[in-house]
Amino acid sequence: MDAGAWLLFLACAFGAEVIGTMAGFGAATVLTPIAMLFMDAKTAVAVVACFHLFGNASRLVFFGRHVHWKTWAQFGLTGILCSFLGAGAAASLPSNAVELAFGVFLLVYVGLSSLAPTSRQLPRTPATLVGGGAASGLLAGLIGTGGAIRSACLLAFGLSKSVYIGTSAAIALVVDSTRLPVYLAQRFIPAQWTPVVLSLILAAFAGAWVGQRLIRRLSGVAFRRVVLVMLALMGVKLLLDGWRGLA
Repeated sequence: MDAGAWLLFLACAFGAEVIGTMAGFGAATVLTPIAMLFMDAKTAVAVVACFHLFGNASRLVFFGRHVHWKTWAQFGLTGILCSFLGAGAAASLPSNAVELAFGVFLLVYVGLSSLAPTSRQLPRTPATLVGGGAASGLLAGLIGTGGAIRSACLLAFGLSKSVYIGTSAAIALVVDSTRLPVYLAQRFIPAQWTPVVLSLILAAFAGAWVGQRLIRRLSGVAFRRVVLVMLALMGVKLLLDGWRGLA
């Protein structure tokens, strides 16, 4: 990668992390297709996984003291287990059908939340967190992304901005830590890409810093709208990807 392409990729990573910090998810979803323009698909997935790990670690620098650890445990432990199950089933289950189903779920959730913003669309019970963790982990294992399901569940609990972002980052950090060693063991990242990966630490931290500055300027209502818009966009993407794959 020449110097110009490297700087362009870092700028894209920075922008993706700003978005991911403000919404609590989405950085990898934004950056992965961009990364595939610069490198092959397997390397892109692994490099973005490193970036995602750096980004969530950076968010914890700013929001780590706000993590709701009971929520983290209820959601994260089932998420880790089911991410392994999802990865193991990826070769046999129709991932396109899973994408389509979760895309429809997210769009329905956003629609109901927009029509009745003050009502709870998901019950505020441990079962929601345990089930959401299982669904998010399974989706992450099957298609590589589960942040939207995680955010939908956490949003239903009416968490403050700081608690929501911190808890979401803490959950994602553990999931990233379980899948990244697999990519590294498979040598998805050639040695020549090491400087690029290391430079993503700076892009992730800078993006998280800008994102947390912007999010503090938003009211609770505006913050919820940002998350719902991101969920809607993710729902449309999953629906279209699943539909095209099945067609």
